[in-house]
Amino acid sequence: MHNFIRLLKLCKPHAGMLLLGAFLASLTVLANVGLLAISGWFLAAMAAAGIAGVQMNYFTPAGVIRFLAIVRTASRYGERMITHNATFLLLSEFRVKMFRTLSQLNNVDLAMSRSSDLFNRLQNDVDALDKFYLNVLLPIIVAIISIPIVMAFMAMYSAEVALVCFISLMIIGVLLPAILSRKLHRQADAETQISAELRSELADTLKGARELAVYQAQEAQLTHCDLLSKQYNSQLYNRHKAVANSNGLSTLVIQLTMLASVFMIIPLVAMGTMKNVELAMLALFVLASFETVLTLPTAFIELPLTLSAAKRLFALEDKHSSHLSKQQNCLAHQSAIGLELAAVNYQYAGAKNKALNNINFVITPGSKVALVGASGSGKTTLVNLLTGLWPKQSGSLKFITDQGTFELESMTAATRFKQLTIVAQQHHIFDGTLRENLRYAAPEATDEMLIEACEQAELGSWLNNLKTGLNTRLGTAGRKLSHGQSRRIAIAQALLREGNLIVLDEPTESLDNHTKQKLLTTLEKIWADKTMLTITHDPEMLSRVDKVIWLEQGQVRALASHAELVANEADYVELITRF
Repeated sequence: MHNFIRLLKLCKPHAGMLLLGAFLASLTVLANVGLLAISGWFLAAMAAAGIAGVQMNYFTPAGVIRFLAIVRTASRYGERMITHNATFLLLSEFRVKMFRTLSQLNNVDLAMSRSSDLFNRLQNDVDALDKFYLNVLLPIIVAIISIPIVMAFMAMYSAEVALVCFISLMIIGVLLPAILSRKLHRQADAETQISAELRSELADTLKGARELAVYQAQEAQLTHCDLLSKQYNSQLYNRHKAVANSNGLSTLVIQLTMLASVFMIIPLVAMGTMKNVELAMLALFVLASFETVLTLPTAFIELPLTLSAAKRLFALEDKHSSHLSKQQNCLAHQSAIGLELAAVNYQYAGAKNKALNNINFVITPGSKVALVGASGSGKTTLVNLLTGLWPKQSGSLKFITDQGTFELESMTAATRFKQLTIVAQQHHIFDGTLRENLRYAAPEATDEMLIEACEQAELGSWLNNLKTGLNTRLGTAGRKLSHGQSRRIAIAQALLREGNLIVLDEPTESLDNHTKQKLLTTLEKIWADKTMLTITHDPEMLSRVDKVIWLEQGQVRALASHAELVANEADYVELITRF
């Protein structure tokens, strides 16, 4: 029931169109019922008039019949158009929400999920929800609207017949669906799970066809897929069997009800309480009234499958940390945050040695720290763990704030990147204008803010010389820029953000000495209250930081000031001068 309510909440943006579709569907059902009942009366009346040799006014009932036929056709057309359009809108709503959920999950959740399973949820589970409105919600709404109206008109002719008909409607529309729904509830979960597993296994089989051939494991894998396929077909057979049984029972109840109503009306006609022509009308009225509930058994058969698919989708959304809002509120009021790494290890698949081996250090809020090490020492691995681009294997990575510490692993990507400002060594320039590239970092920034960021990044004179200014196109991957200009655009983007922990990867690379000195002075002034972690081997930058973390072969070799390392470590001096 909880997932049903959550699905209803997702329908809220399109509630007007959904209700309009339900109104047109109800109008179609009522027009069908009225058309069949009046047609029965008209045919019986014409026959009775012919036998008695009297005249009757056939223009009025003929006009009513024609009117109801037009109403039925027009409302059916409108209902199909509105309800299907509403279904497509709901599907887009579900799919966008699902994609948004995937994009907000932290990378550990993503890394621990099979890509084929995530795709299955995004594709097939969302597609399963297209039945929620048309096959589940719409029949329920139509029944709620139509049954009271039909019963009210039927009771005007015979309260007893209306009561019998109402009981039969409840059997078909409530009792039978409830039994089917209860019976198929567990089976629906199994069917959805087996379907997802089968698709995942088939995707893995195709993707790993070469490896299966090399290790001669195709037969075992195909046997496993065949077993899953048989299990899935068995689940489908049980469901379709239930649908067939439901349709058969519904038909039996309808025929018995109509027969019972005829036997109840005959004495009334014999006593003169009811006109003979009303016998045919009321019998057909009873028969047509079941159109109000005829699709409810199927709706309740589809409901468990829809809720099972919704459960899988909502399971991803529920992976968000329960204390996420607390983290966001605490982190939002920080001007700087620190970083604590404890017993962090990381080893790439197939590698003999660890890329990071028992890394322990603390960066206090507001401090300026440099990360130094030869190629392969673990600097990039450490930054990727910090950003969440790679999942943590062991150890602890925490943000330090005035109100406590927060595990990075428990944060969503959006929360984590809101606190981080990163200037990567490999920075991509998109094929667009300078304004568009800068606004990736700050979509709401004004042109004045963009120009100021360019000036702070030592791009002011270059920008002033551009004929079209911020409207200048930078070309694919920034091919119209020098490497130094590309680096400074990345720094300008970083200046537009409001992150509390700044991560810079060789920020002064490809810059001349004069530009570098001015840029470093500007960055120190602007980010004076921020925490900065800089990967660099530039002696000028190293002399400006509070501490240096020296990595070697995945371990912290030393943690000291630049001056202390220069005075005591010859290998350190050789490292920074070599670069």
